[in-house]
Amino acid sequence: MVFNGKPSRACAHCRRRKLRCDLHKDACGQCVRAGLTCSGYRDPDQLRIRDESQSVIRKARGLPSAPIATSIDTPLVDRARAAFFSHYVLGFAKTYDVLERIGRQAPLDKHLAVSVDAVSLAFFSFQYDAPRAFKPSREMYLSALPLVKNAVTTTEFLASDSTLLAVLLLDLFEKLTNRSPISSESWMSHVKGALALVKLRRPQQLETYVGLRLSVRLFTNMLISCVAGDSPIPPALIKLRSDIQPHVDVNDPKWRVSGLVMKYANFRGAVREGFLKPSDVITQAKRLDSEFGSLARDMPPAWISHRISVPTGSPGVLEHYYDVYPDYFTAQTCNVIRIMRILLNNLIRTTYASIISDSTGVHHHELNVAFASHIIDTMAKEICATGPQFTQKPTHSSPLRKLHCYTLLFPFYVAAMFASPETKVRDWVILQLKSISGHSAIRNASIVAETLEKRQNTSPWSMYAILGSYAFAA
Repeated sequence: MVFNGKPSRACAHCRRRKLRCDLHKDACGQCVRAGLTCSGYRDPDQLRIRDESQSVIRKARGLPSAPIATSIDTPLVDRARAAFFSHYVLGFAKTYDVLERIGRQAPLDKHLAVSVDAVSLAFFSFQYDAPRAFKPSREMYLSALPLVKNAVTTTEFLASDSTLLAVLLLDLFEKLTNRSPISSESWMSHVKGALALVKLRRPQQLETYVGLRLSVRLFTNMLISCVAGDSPIPPALIKLRSDIQPHVDVNDPKWRVSGLVMKYANFRGAVREGFLKPSDVITQAKRLDSEFGSLARDMPPAWISHRISVPTGSPGVLEHYYDVYPDYFTAQTCNVIRIMRILLNNLIRTTYASIISDSTGVHHHELNVAFASHIIDTMAKEICATGPQFTQKPTHSSPLRKLHCYTLLFPFYVAAMFASPETKVRDWVILQLKSISGHSAIRNASIVAETLEKRQNTSPWSMYAILGSYAFAA
């Protein structure tokens, strides 16, 4: 490589981003400011000018060129960081876009930098099916734990944005690597720790972009962790939502959905503990289902989808239509509502069925069972109708398309698991999952398809954990 007549000794990060590398000893200034692990500098003596004459001649004659070995190997942690940033910071989700702002102000604090490396390697291993990244991710995670623990014992870092972010990233690591939410204490440990840290932060921190984003992220993560882990909503989370509310748009559909999901979590907890008799279960489930339904009908104009009619039997389409949404995130939020309604109506259906089984003769509740099933089937079909917009694309598998497809796996699973056989939703979903697995190289799509084919009846939230929880959709 030649730059201005001289061999380029810049580190890999500076070469990739076309930055002028200051070549400081140990680590260049650009990497230090970005919180990256500097890969060091290449030895100019190792650079060679290669005679490509024979290769040119072979091409001119229509012969295949001999492969040229590359001597540049980007470190695994750098590749993992690039993947993490492209998804969570600068790209598809921007869930942790605050990381860029924190890194722009000053070099990342060590406990945060190591946490970033740990979760980046875990994400890389999970998303790109790269087992070799798992061991270093675990090692980095074990290195991050004492650093974060030490940070929360110091006045300087206890209530800082970097410490709260580090804990949230360690929680994300757990969600990527731990597939047993109910049986493992680590599933909730980091979000509980983050919730404890929030109590020590100043109210003024909610007035900053970074502080508010971190608090909203914690609220969302804790809420979903409670639902997936079958845990009650702690009072501290209710207070956090109350503290956040003056700083957000309360009419935002995602914010309104999260409030109803809190109600669902508390209701399900009461059912699990046996605090409600069957008639109360049905009454409260119907009331909550009605609230979710009203929210779905009250979406702002910018969120409304439009329906595309297609001939019956069109490939990749369940019925004779599919729905197109303004963007993926509106479709995702609408599917959350549908999932909640399916789960509520399944509870209504099974409770009525239990009442019928305990009585004799023809029972009028059979109509109620049928109506609950009708709602479930309608929601399942609507979930299926969100698929073609994001799955019916050219055969190439771009990272963005792959992530769009991945976040459909859980809604598809819930639709297939609870829809009536006559809808043929299960068969259609299995075909779509196999297609996604084949075209997008998403291994977990085939795992979900196999689970449905074998009728293993894995609970929805256990499947949610298997798929990486809110690591890809929240």
